[in-house]
Amino acid sequence: MKKYLLFFVVAIVLFFSHALYTKHGVYGDGNGYYSYTQALYFDKGLAFGPVYEHLRNFEGRNYIFSRIFWDTSVGPKGVLGNPYMIGAGVLWVPSLLFISAVNFVFGLGVGRFDLIYELGPGISGILFILFGLYFLEKYLGNFVSGKSASWTIIALFFGSYVFYYTALEPALSHQPSFFLICFLLWFTKGIKINKANSFILGALFGLLAIVRVVDVILLIPVIFNILGRKPKVKDLVFGIPGVLLGASPQLIYQYYAYGTVLMNNYFICSGCFWRFDVVHFLQYLASPVRGLFVWSPLFVIGFWGLVKKRAWVVVGTMVFFWVVTSSWPAYLSAGFGQRYAFSQTPYFALGIAYLFERRKEVEKLLYIIPFALWNGILFIVFYVLRLTRSI
Repeated sequence: MKKYLLFFVVAIVLFFSHALYTKHGVYGDGNGYYSYTQALYFDKGLAFGPVYEHLRNFEGRNYIFSRIFWDTSVGPKGVLGNPYMIGAGVLWVPSLLFISAVNFVFGLGVGRFDLIYELGPGISGILFILFGLYFLEKYLGNFVSGKSASWTIIALFFGSYVFYYTALEPALSHQPSFFLICFLLWFTKGIKINKANSFILGALFGLLAIVRVVDVILLIPVIFNILGRKPKVKDLVFGIPGVLLGASPQLIYQYYAYGTVLMNNYFICSGCFWRFDVVHFLQYLASPVRGLFVWSPLFVIGFWGLVKKRAWVVVGTMVFFWVVTSSWPAYLSAGFGQRYAFSQTPYFALGIAYLFERRKEVEKLLYIIPFALWNGILFIVFYVLRLTRSI
């Protein structure tokens, strides 16, 4: 547990420092999810007017700029729309309750759009990552020794983009999605598939779908875990109402905004389409801009470990996921590295753990140190020196 405390301290210090410097704690797409959180918590509904007004006239460190970059026109039912899925926004609501408690206890007297409230989603994201890593380590313990599992977690944190998205930009939908995948892998490895657990699994599946809809592809190995336990069909049926419960916030929003639960805002937004492109696929993996294997080369050995272990269900799932996500118009994503692949990190971890199991402790360090140095260099280039503005 000591390493998780270290991860938390490092992440909190860097996140708070970054937020104080930039004057805000939610970045990029996180603003779309945060709009849900603000409306749900402060306005007790889905009226986005106040938060959109704030984001349009947001004062950063040195100037005023807009943090809204999506269509905010009035929808078919006469309400302001939001093209983002609601899941992350709902999961962030408790963090604003926590910030409100701090605000009250210490008599800070700050308003809803003060920086302190933007820290809430970031703190949530850090906790999602750390708890995800914890359950991932427990899951890996089913296949390798405890030491190999622990070294794998350390390698992921310091040697891949996990570090950046824990410490610098934790307020995105990728963090809760990562946690859900890690938890489901652990949960489905040893549980009995009865009616109650089927309902719980269904609810978590539905929740994942409204956090990051494309990440449901990553449930394929989880489903194989479940089927491998030879569940009874009558028990699995209880997963259906669970899915509806987990997805209910999104269904309610769709009815509120469009008058029907069948119209999903994620798929009707401008430019939201998939079209397979071989060039996009290769750039997704190997572009010097944000290619997955260039910015986190640790994952190359993770993928190789899975191939060597002949974990074909996992390998097939990952390749299928790459094909789908690389076919998205914004195929190189934004931010540090290929963050579209962030939620499949647990599968890379499994491959890394397989390779670590055959190595001595010193050899594991020799693996980790070069990747950690490379990650640190990219981090400096990306954030401190701001060189990515030219690429």
